[in-house]
Amino acid sequence: MVNKLDINKITINNLEPVKNSFKNKNDKFSAKGFFGLKKVKIFEVFDKNQGPLMQFISSSKELSQYFPKLITYNKKFIVEEWVNGKTLRELNPSLKEKIPQTEEIKHIINLMWSLKYERQVFDYLKYIHQRVNKNFNIDLKNLPIRVNHNDLSLDNIIASSKGLKIIDNEFLGCNTGWVLNIKNSFLEEDFVYQKYIPSKSLNALWITRKEWSKIRSKKLKSKKWTLKNLINKIL
Repeated sequence: MVNKLDINKITINNLEPVKNSFKNKNDKFSAKGFFGLKKVKIFEVFDKNQGPLMQFISSSKELSQYFPKLITYNKKFIVEEWVNGKTLRELNPSLKEKIPQTEEIKHIINLMWSLKYERQVFDYLKYIHQRVNKNFNIDLKNLPIRVNHNDLSLDNIIASSKGLKIIDNEFLGCNTGWVLNIKNSFLEEDFVYQKYIPSKSLNALWITRKEWSKIRSKKLKSKKWTLKNLINKIL
């Protein structure tokens, strides 16, 4: 059975599913493996420009510390170091008290928003509308494009031995999706969006986001893919 994948002359060996399947909830390839002795994660991108964006973030001295180290990428896959530790969800299951890392996470969001990146990457809002078969007809022309992680939830932030790390970077982009950052997270509303978008439009976007979340939460009913035929299909 094939259990390796070559990306840019780098061989990732001993591939295993991150969870129960080599397909994640978004029907994208996702696996863990080893590059030499280093444990890594490899995942299929939504947008061929996500790799260059990850490289750009890696060049940011301050922001890069909050992301796994980038190993390599191409138009289809990104390979990054594996991060050990517990998610903030695991550390704060009840959410009855303020999460200690709240201010640091706000700082991370502000860092992402502050980066100037010229290319739009991964149209998150259009994507979630397509997944629930809705027309995307909300006027967002006044909404700026910003670097952001479109699913910055407690499940996607790990408290590692080297500090907070953002994982599940399949959702990384430079787009208008930042407008849902607060609603996607545990943070209190700061109403920064109000000068860009009416509350009615924001609520409509959030309803679509929740509909998509329900779809993502359902177990995949497609046939069981072997690693070999899944990789062949992608390539």
